[in-house]
Amino acid sequence: MTTIHDVAKQAGVSIATVSYVLNDKRRVSSAATRRVKLAVKELNYTPNGTARKLKKGRTSIIGFVADNISNRFPARVVHGVAGAAAQHGYNVLISDLHDEPSNEKTALELLVREQVDGLIYCGFGATESQLLRIHQSGMPVVVVDKPPRSKRLPAVLVDNKKSIEALLEHLKALGHRTFRFISGDGNNRNTALRNAAFLSFMKNHRLPSSASDIVTGAYSIEHGYASALKLHQERPGFSAVVCGDDMIAFGAMAGLKSCGLRIPEDVAVAGFMDDPLAVVADPGLTTIHHPMVHMGRRAFEFFLSLLNEPQQTAPREILNTQLIIRRSTDVTRPIYTNVGSFAP
Repeated sequence: MTTIHDVAKQAGVSIATVSYVLNDKRRVSSAATRRVKLAVKELNYTPNGTARKLKKGRTSIIGFVADNISNRFPARVVHGVAGAAAQHGYNVLISDLHDEPSNEKTALELLVREQVDGLIYCGFGATESQLLRIHQSGMPVVVVDKPPRSKRLPAVLVDNKKSIEALLEHLKALGHRTFRFISGDGNNRNTALRNAAFLSFMKNHRLPSSASDIVTGAYSIEHGYASALKLHQERPGFSAVVCGDDMIAFGAMAGLKSCGLRIPEDVAVAGFMDDPLAVVADPGLTTIHHPMVHMGRRAFEFFLSLLNEPQQTAPREILNTQLIIRRSTDVTRPIYTNVGSFAP
């Protein structure tokens, strides 16, 4: 195996000079630089990447914090992060919280100790002060999807309020006036924002509503199923159900069907996320297309920008969502829609 000693010998320079040329650490004469580069090429020398990166104070590893990597959302986001990272020679170190908010503090501390170059955060949104301290220490932090309260934290987001309003406007235009909302995890900041958007829409349009029209719980099929049964038994009389995400919506449709209700003829159901299974659900699920993979790409781009210009104002971007109408709310639509018709 060719070593730095071999390169120095062939180029007729010291080992230190070879190091200076390879790491751009100190001015070296043009003649010596040419000899070193020629020797590297002729000997097919590959520098020790880890050592070079540590000398530069970088590891080319970025940390990714996921509330639960088995959930579709963080899995799609990290897919976008990993794709962009690979193009720039980065690897992704994933810390999975396994749906347990109490794990966040330790997970963040561990990633900092591992000396990752930065963090992309897709957790619960419950450790903002810790994230801010990490970011201000010089390790870039980019928050994905959980709107941070501090403007000093970079973030890639969607507009929860506009997205929920788009679903409700669609249902209202179809003639619905009595709604229920099966929401998600109360520890998740998006849950509070979506709940508030639902109640605000009801109030602004003078539609009947109360806090009991919202059922919070996990972002899961099980929660959707159980909540649909509970609403049917305890709060009947609704014609439309909006769900905090598509997993909840899949469960809600199954629960309502088990009660003998037809979708959408008896009850319309809408989700949020545009999970790949939404196009093959029975019936196809009306939902909000959430640009999950693109969010991951943009988060990595923000990280790179912050790494190169750490003094810049914290970037923040709100990506567009799209209302996707399928048969679960509109009986005129086909039961199934074209698979793969929308980019992730």
